[in-house]
Amino acid sequence: MNALKAYLDETRRPIYSAVLVLPFLVTYQLGVWILKSQTINGGDFLIRSLLSRLSVNTAFASVLVLLVCFVVWQVRTKASWKVEPEKLGLMLFESILLAEVLFRLNGWFSMHLPQPQAIPAAAPPGAGSGGFTSFVLYCGAGIYEELVFRVLLLSLLMLVCTKLMQMEKVQAAVWSVIVGALLFSLFHYIGSEGEKFGLNSFLQRTFAGLYFAALYVTRSFGVAAAAHALYDVRVGLTLAGG
Repeated sequence: MNALKAYLDETRRPIYSAVLVLPFLVTYQLGVWILKSQTINGGDFLIRSLLSRLSVNTAFASVLVLLVCFVVWQVRTKASWKVEPEKLGLMLFESILLAEVLFRLNGWFSMHLPQPQAIPAAAPPGAGSGGFTSFVLYCGAGIYEELVFRVLLLSLLMLVCTKLMQMEKVQAAVWSVIVGALLFSLFHYIGSEGEKFGLNSFLQRTFAGLYFAALYVTRSFGVAAAAHALYDVRVGLTLAGG
């Protein structure tokens, strides 16, 4: 039990999250560059759009935001920069397992919620874009949707709830997570690339938003982001296999 607690505490350090998401980040950024396509992840697009209003126009705007968040987080915690490979490997295995758990849960929901669908879970963004393109977008979704909806949005909602609405921290956290999950789900139906609204997929994505928020709060950004990307890959493979 002490070893488990030590692992959980150790891997909550920012540097572990940074190293864990690095392969997904590199895959996404290189993939977008190779594809030379205007199709990018929605979270990435949202960050770029907001920063463009501040005259920050670069394809690496979202990367810069992510980097700043990691550096500030690491400096504020005054944590060690050392990474143990075996613990990083366990984090990856943990993320794979957590992605599979969500896949199974949403598969069960898809058969018991209203408007049943012929797919095991709500399709991730880019599911119909082709193999390599879809994989690239899945990697981007894991990183940038978690950055927008868990790191940035949850922090903003907590600030609003505690400072403006004078809520206690526990109450503020509950409302922030619920509202954040609803907004996360609705986000997938907005814009020209958004899909048609469906109650089944909306409820599945709301649950996924709650699930990833729980991972972000109890584990780390890295585990939440990796599990998100791997979940999308798992759904995408299932859809590709018919």
